[in-house]
Amino acid sequence: MKKDIIPVESIQERDIDLLLLEELSVNKTFCSWLVKELNFPKYSSSINVLRSISDFGLGETDILFSYNSENQKIFVLIENKLDASFQHEQSERYTKRSIQYVNEGHCDQALCVLIAPKLYCKNQTNFQHHLFYEKIAEELVAKNTKRSVFKSKLLQIGIEKLRRGYSPINSEIVQNFWQKYFQYKENQYPALSMKKPEIIPHNSDWPILFDNELKNVIFYHKLSQGNIDAAFKGYSESFEKEIKNVLIDEIKYIKHKNDFSLRLNCPKIDRTINFDKQIIKVEEGLASMEKLRSWILSNLPSINS
Repeated sequence: MKKDIIPVESIQERDIDLLLLEELSVNKTFCSWLVKELNFPKYSSSINVLRSISDFGLGETDILFSYNSENQKIFVLIENKLDASFQHEQSERYTKRSIQYVNEGHCDQALCVLIAPKLYCKNQTNFQHHLFYEKIAEELVAKNTKRSVFKSKLLQIGIEKLRRGYSPINSEIVQNFWQKYFQYKENQYPALSMKKPEIIPHNSDWPILFDNELKNVIFYHKLSQGNIDAAFKGYSESFEKEIKNVLIDEIKYIKHKNDFSLRLNCPKIDRTINFDKQIIKVEEGLASMEKLRSWILSNLPSINS
């Protein structure tokens, strides 16, 4: 262990909850910084800070921070995550609680934020707003007091804990959907290859498929968007121009910075809902992928001639 690391055996989410609770309760400078960092309405004064609040039968808010912004009352609903996975529809329940707080007149605005290590946020967040442990640690250490440096190091221990032991955080409900999707694809569309799903994070929404005859073409089934995309990687401008010239109306051309995709629309699918209840939509989506694949294969000879 490095000499400048505090010898704490383990940092848990509850420890970070209490650290944030204290700072938001007694440190107005920290409150103002946090609000500004998130681009929330300007901080005027604190009202209250509460931990583990359950309201409306819609789950629990880790920390509820309320403050005044000129003539408005603002609620900030904070979800703190270190290394635990999201519960089913956890971010959606935060959103529902925030809407209900406003609708019932408890505040003028209610905003939800995920506070977690940068690595966690990049891989998992469904929250519109997020704040990294790393940013908070930088702000605390910049104050250069013994207390702030100590707390910054506690956050660093949490960050290192996640970094050393990080692996994708599995969502059982999404994993179950993907595994059934994979088996259905294997039985009905064997010409398309797909890696067998193992650990599937909650945010995983784009099954990726391939055809061995089509080099540098990747098929994406964008479930919640309701799109089938065939992404062409590394093709020449002349090839791109030619394929645009032979497109049929229902296939859309999507230009990216260096590459392009072809797209067919299909039904939207919710990966968090039972697969069997959506099997017709899955079939329509895979049928659209097969149609797009077949069109590409049948037109490549004329394009390449």
